Amino acid sequence: MLLKKGLVLIVCIFSLTNLLAQESTVPKTFLNGYVKVLQTNTFDNINHSNFSSQLVHNRINFKWKPNSILAFTSELRNRFFFGDQIASTPNFVNQLRNSSDYFNLQKTWINNDNVVFITNVERVYVDIKKEKWDIRLGRQRVNWGVATTWNPNDLFNAYNFLDFDYEERPGTDAVKFKYLITDFSTIEFVHSKSNNNKSISVAKYAMNKWNYDFQFIAGMFKETWTLGTGWAGSIKDAGFKGEVQYYFNNKQVTDQLNMTVELDYMFKKGWYINAGSLFNSRGLNKGVANWSDLNLNLSAKNLMPTKYNFILTARKQFTPISSAGCSVVFAPNVNLFLLMPSFSYNISEKLDADFICQSFFLQYSGPIKTANVMAYLRCRYSF
Repeated sequence: MLLKKGLVLIVCIFSLTNLLAQESTVPKTFLNGYVKVLQTNTFDNINHSNFSSQLVHNRINFKWKPNSILAFTSELRNRFFFGDQIASTPNFVNQLRNSSDYFNLQKTWINNDNVVFITNVERVYVDIKKEKWDIRLGRQRVNWGVATTWNPNDLFNAYNFLDFDYEERPGTDAVKFKYLITDFSTIEFVHSKSNNNKSISVAKYAMNKWNYDFQFIAGMFKETWTLGTGWAGSIKDAGFKGEVQYYFNNKQVTDQLNMTVELDYMFKKGWYINAGSLFNSRGLNKGVANWSDLNLNLSAKNLMPTKYNFILTARKQFTPISSAGCSVVFAPNVNLFLLMPSFSYNISEKLDADFICQSFFLQYSGPIKTANVMAYLRCRYSF
């Protein structure tokens, strides 16, 4: 019923904006996408087991602009899984749905112990734009983060830096209103509801001052009041970014503070360096007995399961078609290390290949040891 009402509303908006259009324009359509093949090999040192899995991932993006006021966007995601990962992961299909979705626009075509084929509508929204304001209604990406690795301000669909194969990041079913106050300041309001019937209603005020971009966030996050701020600027030639988000306590949980600060710098010889830190007031700050004690299902409030976190990333473009990099994450007291090297190669104008490795080291039941290693080989064809 709600979906039908939403479709009726979109049709009404389309009719109204056609009447309001002050000048006729030629309708424009845009279509692109990609096909990716991802090979994953996992070496589980905890359970002394190894397994491999494969993913064929297709995305189709479509946009239609009938006039200067109105635009429709739709993005479809098809995924074909096969290999050992399906049988070894409990409730594998249920974990594929984004938690921020309110409407279930996902269809499972094949589901067994060896093969899963699933389709999901990733984006479906309408944009209405005038000179100083615009409204977006539907499943969309609300991107409020300004930092590179961790984004406490990204309340609606937080970026999981471990999920490198999901560049677009998840969407959320929401309505967004944005108003341009001046050339250097805007106000934005977003309301969304997820499939657990918990809503997020927050406002953001953005401004530019002293050559810095600032933002201030306030509202309700799933029955908890929250305040936040973020900034992006530079200290001499180095980029300087940060985000702070505070959640007030309620009957269910205590208050929480998430904060990140980072610096980045591009050297003359092509080296890019990024150093950042994350503080999670409710994160772990002591050793664990088991690997399962770490909650790596990252979310807006759980950007890392540990209290203090540091990351150092280095990357270099060696030739116009090849680059390599490495990130190291360290969580003191818990003694958690993540080592993530990568190599990228541009085979042709539309074909790319990547090799990525994620190695987890943790101190538990004795000295620091290898907990898990995941090696990925990916090819992507864009169209």
